[in-house]
Amino acid sequence: MEKQRQVGLIILATISVTYLVENFLRSAASALTPVLIEELAITRGAMGFLITGYFLIYGVMQFPAGFLANILGPRRCIVWFTALTCVGSVLFWMSYRYELLFAAQFIMGIGTSVFYINAVTLISRWFPLDKRATAIGVLSASSGVGAFASYMGLPLAVTVWGDWRTLYLAMLGVLVVNWGMNFFIIKDGPTEMSTTPKTRINVVGSIKDILHTREFYPPLIGFMMMGFTFVLYSWITQYLIEDKALSYVEAGIVSSIGTVAGFIGCLLIGVVSDRLKRRKLPVILFLGLNLLLLIVLVYLPAGLGLPIYAALWFLMGVAGSVWMLFFSIVSEVLPTERAGIGLGLMNGLSTILSSLATPAYGSLVDMTGSYFLPNIICIGLGLITVVLLAVFMKETYGIAPKLMTH
Repeated sequence: MEKQRQVGLIILATISVTYLVENFLRSAASALTPVLIEELAITRGAMGFLITGYFLIYGVMQFPAGFLANILGPRRCIVWFTALTCVGSVLFWMSYRYELLFAAQFIMGIGTSVFYINAVTLISRWFPLDKRATAIGVLSASSGVGAFASYMGLPLAVTVWGDWRTLYLAMLGVLVVNWGMNFFIIKDGPTEMSTTPKTRINVVGSIKDILHTREFYPPLIGFMMMGFTFVLYSWITQYLIEDKALSYVEAGIVSSIGTVAGFIGCLLIGVVSDRLKRRKLPVILFLGLNLLLLIVLVYLPAGLGLPIYAALWFLMGVAGSVWMLFFSIVSEVLPTERAGIGLGLMNGLSTILSSLATPAYGSLVDMTGSYFLPNIICIGLGLITVVLLAVFMKETYGIAPKLMTH
């Protein structure tokens, strides 16, 4: 048991590095929004589609991701799809045309698409129930570090060096080294699980079984709705520049502080949930807090100064980290052999909806000349999400998963 714990911690460390760099790469387009809009001479709507080039295919790929975890095993999925991420990142680094940048985003979306679900699958195999949400919190927190490096590092690189590609290439180099670490370190599970032959899966039957599990629907719908509510996270740098009158560097500071808060929030929420031995209460409290803070941000006037916006976005980063708890909930609602598929359905649908909302958000700003209307829509959808989860979602901690069979 002690050896399993040590191996689990080592695996958690190396996959957390992967997730850190992946989130730097996936955040780059959003962090570079002002730069790319000017360099490529495109509208906000077109910029939204460039960001969507990553997230749309990422969302679509969530559906097979769960099956791949069961068929190929999480190790193979992480290792070989990360190699594809490296290819897409090289193309993004080399590209100066909109079409090539879009293609690079598309390739990276495929490459990173299977990582999180397979990483959560590894954690569910290597960590006991009372440590699982904390371990997922550590993994999820690494995404905040990567996003911080992107939102803070890229504006500074542009301002100081006049170029963002050097920093981008350095992070890509870290990912290549980490790919080698994953190749040699990751194991699919403890010995008895690693040596278990992979079995054929009835795809249609598995999905039907999951969709007949009532407890799966509240987190599924809630997570999908969050995809709309959190769309501002993709636009925060441009929003702060145009609506709150901050400079590009100041906006980068605020955005990066939010990602640091996300790092703290993932750890905090995971530990709080495990200590309370509850999932629903933390979800409602933190999601409700994020909604209240969004309302304050939207109605705050411009020109109040960097500290005020930074403090507000920090709190939103902490509260918004509640998304990671949904992965624990689904892992508890569904049996282990179906959890990866359920996570893929949930993450995929949510990502597709949020990726479609990103260009729609930008287009609304283009049409109205203001961020007010799209943000009010986000607030309304956020309120509906909190109410639906409060009424319909049941507590899942320690509840034996139920799955209908035919």
